[in-house]
Amino acid sequence: MPIQFHAFAIRGLAGGPPFHFSGGMDTLAGKLRRAGFACTVHDQGSFLRPYGEVPRICDQALGAAKAGARLILVGHSMGADAALKVASLLDAHRVPVPLVVCFDPTAFKLVLGPPPVPKNVARAICFYQNLTPLGRGRLRAAPGFAGQLVQELHDRIHSRIDDDPALHARVLAEVERLRSQGMTR
Repeated sequence: MPIQFHAFAIRGLAGGPPFHFSGGMDTLAGKLRRAGFACTVHDQGSFLRPYGEVPRICDQALGAAKAGARLILVGHSMGADAALKVASLLDAHRVPVPLVVCFDPTAFKLVLGPPPVPKNVARAICFYQNLTPLGRGRLRAAPGFAGQLVQELHDRIHSRIDDDPALHARVLAEVERLRSQGMTR
């Protein structure tokens, strides 16, 4: 039986109705579904509860992992930060994450912002920009991280980097590579 994957696409701070910021996560999720992958779209939280949905997303990811799925986490802006927060919670449960893709995570250094990439992640990719003050975050490895960390600067503004069809194609190629390799970590 082939290995199944479940992708969790996470929107940024103003994702979803009525704002539809991070709409590229919805578009990417549709592309992943058409390619035969399970994919759900989530908000990272709200203005009043930043990252408030992270525990719920983690619970759903744990359920998918227990059902035999390999997990892929993708996010934009604060949704990218949330993807890493979910990966960190999964690390506490010793659940491997073959791929995390961050579309322009935030560069905040205090409570907000991306945590380091935990040791349970096999490959983390960061598509970031420096054209606007939003986003601009880059990933860093946590102690014990032995996976691959890829950082790529792109010429898209923060609010549009998640809509880029070329970057969507890159994500699809990464996920297809995992499927073709039968990746288990």
